[in-house]
Amino acid sequence: MFAQVETRDGARFELPGRLLVACDGLHSAVRQQMHPAQPPIQWGGAIMWRGVTPGVPIRTGASFVGVGGLRHRIVLYPISRPDPATGLAAINWIAEITVDPSRGWGHGDWTRRVALEEFAHHFDGWNYGWLDVPALLRGAGEIYEYPMIDRDPVPTWVDGRVALLGDAAHVMYPVGSNGASQAVVDARVLGAALVAHGVGPAALQAYDQQLCGPVSALVLRNRGSGPFGLLGLVDDRCGGVFERIDDVIPAAEREAYMARYKQAAGFAMETLNAAPPTLAPGARVAG
Repeated sequence: MFAQVETRDGARFELPGRLLVACDGLHSAVRQQMHPAQPPIQWGGAIMWRGVTPGVPIRTGASFVGVGGLRHRIVLYPISRPDPATGLAAINWIAEITVDPSRGWGHGDWTRRVALEEFAHHFDGWNYGWLDVPALLRGAGEIYEYPMIDRDPVPTWVDGRVALLGDAAHVMYPVGSNGASQAVVDARVLGAALVAHGVGPAALQAYDQQLCGPVSALVLRNRGSGPFGLLGLVDDRCGGVFERIDDVIPAAEREAYMARYKQAAGFAMETLNAAPPTLAPGARVAG
């Protein structure tokens, strides 16, 4: 088979190959050809701003912390080890609000850099002593704006010798921070299928049958509150004001809630850790 490729300057050429795996993301041209009647990008009104700020990790030092409610919140977590000299780590943060989606979304990408002044007012006064949100936002060198967008699932990621992978297959709301990790899982499952079935359509069909249905269900599940549904429960039960979280949501209920989401997302820790490798060590694709 030959794949026709067009460069950004408009030049076109053909590449020979036995399979085409399309990893061309949110605006996948291959997916559009495979599913020309697919609905447009879906947006539910949520907007995120993301940055990385040097800071002291809080709580356990590796905690994922969420503050706020379902429609107005910030989450943060360290993405590096603390510097031995300063104690500062790189703190990744995501600030989010939800607005009326009827106004539409005009940018359609995830790479728009913005100034702090465009959104910081939404978090004025969010200083709790142990966490100074305005200072956290101010400390970022670069800030990017990300709409919470996805696409409706499609019935298959495969057409003959062509397969979709990653965001081309399953753009999903990032409420569970599992879009990138799912792309890694896609690649490993596809690799295992190529080892088992060889480089041909049978491998793509095995990959599609294993992942398309469950991940499509996860795409739809992520349109809900995902793991942040706990914040909604706190709001519903006490308006966000409490002295002891266990009096609002007991630990067993919190753990059960998160276990259900992790199980649905394929991240149940015990199951995942006990599972054999997707790709056996030393596995090779037969020529």
